[in-house]
Amino acid sequence: MKTYLPQIERRILVRPNQTYGILNYDLDNAYPQRMLELVAGSPTAKDCWNKRTKFITGTGLEEKAIGKTVINTRGLTIAKLLKALATDKALFTGFGIHVNYDANFKIIAVSHVKFEDIRMGDTDNPETAGKYALYNDWGRKTWKNIMRSKITFVDGYNPDPEAISRQVAAAGGWENYKGQLFYFNPEIDDYPLIEADSVWEDFETEAGIKTFNNREVTTGFLPSTMLFMQSRREEADNSRPDAGEYAGINVPSQLEKDLGSFQGVKSSQKIIVIEYEDENSKPEFKAYPIQNNDKLFESTERSVEARIIKGFSVPKELINPEKSSGLSNGSEKKQAILEFNDNTATDRLELSETLTEIFGHFHIDINPAGNWNIVPVPAIAAEDQAGIRAGASINELLQSTIPQKNKIAALMYAYGFKQAEAEAMCP
Repeated sequence: MKTYLPQIERRILVRPNQTYGILNYDLDNAYPQRMLELVAGSPTAKDCWNKRTKFITGTGLEEKAIGKTVINTRGLTIAKLLKALATDKALFTGFGIHVNYDANFKIIAVSHVKFEDIRMGDTDNPETAGKYALYNDWGRKTWKNIMRSKITFVDGYNPDPEAISRQVAAAGGWENYKGQLFYFNPEIDDYPLIEADSVWEDFETEAGIKTFNNREVTTGFLPSTMLFMQSRREEADNSRPDAGEYAGINVPSQLEKDLGSFQGVKSSQKIIVIEYEDENSKPEFKAYPIQNNDKLFESTERSVEARIIKGFSVPKELINPEKSSGLSNGSEKKQAILEFNDNTATDRLELSETLTEIFGHFHIDINPAGNWNIVPVPAIAAEDQAGIRAGASINELLQSTIPQKNKIAALMYAYGFKQAEAEAMCP
């Protein structure tokens, strides 16, 4: 009996890169960088990322006094570190922390390392196994090629004094020692997918819809048109010093220049004057019909938005609260906050445990209480104030002298009551 396995392509492929001594994060080694660009182009994905970050960060640590404690020479504070770690955790599900030790094997400096800058060392390469490669341009956004000399290899986190001693000896002394990297990765020996990897194609779709809408606006919503005109013979332009270099290249005619300036949000719907010598040289414009995609784009945009929200596991009431009914909006939002706090509880716990581990080896005791718990976002009873305001308005409506059917309509469409409820309130 044969077992059927559906042909589902793997989301990322991890392969050794012998040139740099690392494991590639997908075939092009730029999966995190691609995802960042896709999220940046998708308003819904960016909003979901921000919401996850906010709920993972909560309102900060329970021990508020230590939030402003500086933990390295560049002025990084505990509060800023927590926000940076939560930002990476919200999208990449992982994060990186760099630590430096003193000769007493105590941590003297803690720094955040962007998750997209980290690559695991090749496990089959004795020189890089157990290490992490740090580089700020794996996606080749700044430079065309990756500069091997600028890749920094750092040992994995291990606070054991004997392990640190071996690493220092291998580095050639404390002056050459580069510290360690605490690499939180839920996949352990593999690279993680982003939080909403299952719907990253929808990021691209939403960005495409945004681009399409922008193009429609910048062309003044003009219909697609074909221009028929006599073919023209290119004349030599000897007045230009570079005429020889551009020989054979069509130079736009005055008509083409005028038509170009006729389009756009600031120029559309204006009058253009076209001169011609005889009927045979008269330009002919013919609009060709295209499918009206307004409704299609509208439905696509709604479905794409819904899938992105679902992919990030964010309650829709926190992304589109204005779509909820007016009277129950506060209650729905409160329930959504409670639900999302529960959803992100594990993330906060993992950050708390990480801070406990790292600062448990710090050279000074900055948190005597040993409490690194993060306070969740409070589920403020927003419905209380909303209900008070809505209740006063409803009372005024019911006591007014407007016709009963108008009162019923207002209760249904302005306050979200069902018809039977509205009719019962207006005897």
